[in-house]
Amino acid sequence: MAFAPFSRGLHEVAPNCWAWFEPPGSWGLSNSGIVRIGDEVLVIDTQNDVGRGRAVRAAATDIGGPGAVTTVVNTHEDGDHWFGNMFFEDARIVATTAAAKGMRTLRVDPRRLSEVGAEGTALRRWSRWRASIYDYEGWRPVYPTETFDGAHTLRIGDGAVELHEVGPAHTGGDAIVHVPDAGVVYAGDILFHRSTPIVWAGPVSRYIAACDVVLSLEPAVVVPGHGPVAGTSGVREARGYLSRLLDHATRCVEAGIPVEQAYRSFDPGEYRLWPHASRALQSIRAVYAEFRPECDGLSWQDAMEIVLADDAS
Repeated sequence: MAFAPFSRGLHEVAPNCWAWFEPPGSWGLSNSGIVRIGDEVLVIDTQNDVGRGRAVRAAATDIGGPGAVTTVVNTHEDGDHWFGNMFFEDARIVATTAAAKGMRTLRVDPRRLSEVGAEGTALRRWSRWRASIYDYEGWRPVYPTETFDGAHTLRIGDGAVELHEVGPAHTGGDAIVHVPDAGVVYAGDILFHRSTPIVWAGPVSRYIAACDVVLSLEPAVVVPGHGPVAGTSGVREARGYLSRLLDHATRCVEAGIPVEQAYRSFDPGEYRLWPHASRALQSIRAVYAEFRPECDGLSWQDAMEIVLADDAS
């Protein structure tokens, strides 16, 4: 099956289903979805900044016409999936209860992004790089207006889509969006397609279980949170990586090995060429947080310094 090319902008991935891509899908460059059912349009994730959020709104309006965008789903709490909500205030905005709570406890205010990290650190260089490519001029947070837990049917036009809460996994409140009639799943950050995933919350076992939920729906098309369109083989690849990491980290936990040593000794095997391999540190930390938090000893800043310094090397 031929999938849509991975180039910036809007691509139809199935009848009445589109994806908005932001290549190469690295830090903060995420995908959005647009679904038209009858006279209404659903937008899935609203991008990371003012310019990108505005562009997705314009694309959705072009597809459905003025007033057609009635509903937005934010798949989770990471800012690159909801910072564009300000362009959709006329719609209902839906997220899991946990995701909506997480949005109100931002670790970093994007308007102060360039101040994150100490001078001379990899974290400060990364923050300034992000501040240089993302536009937060005039940005303000707009939060979900409706929340749900578990499974939820969302009525759109004369049809429906299915929402499945699969977190905590990547974050505390992940959800996926299933469009049954089109055979499409918008997976949010449950899928980083052929790119190293990162587990902010965990447990990693639940992230693996979230991949199984996607597979159980037997979609023809999976739109990832980052990277090009995938089929179920892409979900199995991500599941394989997470299973390999969990096995390694569990052995290290049982042996009482410090978390950074567990990271340095992790062999990603067949996934070694995926970009951002250093994200494994944070994912391994999620395993330690579940079983042996006393063996971690790293703050978020400490962990990000290692991840970003190694990512640049």
